[in-house]
Amino acid sequence: MADRWRWLWVLVFLLGCGGPAKTGVDLKNEAIAFNDAGYQYYRQSRFDLAQGKFEKALDYNRLIDRREGIAANLNNLGVVAQAQGNLELAQRRFQEALAVNREQGDPAAMAETLNNLGLAYQGQGRLPEANAAFLEALDQARQLPPGPLLALTLTHLGDMARVHKDYMLALNYYHQALGADTGAKDPRGQARRQERLGRTFLDLKDYDRAGQYLKEALIEFRRLQDTGGIAAALKGLTLLALARGDRAEADLNGNLLLGLYQTRGQEQEARELKALLDKSAKK
Repeated sequence: MADRWRWLWVLVFLLGCGGPAKTGVDLKNEAIAFNDAGYQYYRQSRFDLAQGKFEKALDYNRLIDRREGIAANLNNLGVVAQAQGNLELAQRRFQEALAVNREQGDPAAMAETLNNLGLAYQGQGRLPEANAAFLEALDQARQLPPGPLLALTLTHLGDMARVHKDYMLALNYYHQALGADTGAKDPRGQARRQERLGRTFLDLKDYDRAGQYLKEALIEFRRLQDTGGIAAALKGLTLLALARGDRAEADLNGNLLLGLYQTRGQEQEARELKALLDKSAKK
């Protein structure tokens, strides 16, 4: 795909680890506190600090053999490794977490880890293994009530289908995901799926439907003040305007997006967008 992957990693919250204490109960509570602290650091992009908290959590969960906590901490360490650009380490962490998940037999935990593992494979270009992980995640997610985890898994499968230019299969997965979001009354999820549908219709050169979905997604992302979602929708609308030859609309959306990239410190994305707009202006 021409655009970068917008990763949808699953960070496991409230299943943590902890600092020294005198009893197993205290260790468990300390563990949760450490895991939660790591989560907060991760949200601030302070990845080294997040890693340290999750590692402490893992040490103490292993000390009391708290299996669900061990799996959660391994998963979170994998997410941090991915954020730091170490996909091989992320893959190993997710595989370790998955082995514990399988012992526990928890479909939700397995689906979360398999989604993360699939993304790690995908980032390394190991697409057959990524697809297999997502399909297994789907089997696990379907054992649960429809909700965000099912929608996430279907979205990853749709993304894989888009990589292979199987756009009709991608639309099928995205529509299923949108149905799960609608049933769960998840407006953010609906907006994410609408953005994906818009980009896929753009791939198919169905510009009217592409515009409909992308505009709906942008309205919702703005209401939610979701800057990542706003950026994704604006990029889709910029590409749509360029495909239609509407220079004024491309400049309008492109300049909004450029300002957002600069505000968010996304310098590489800003440079690429500016180059794209400059190139189209010369045609």
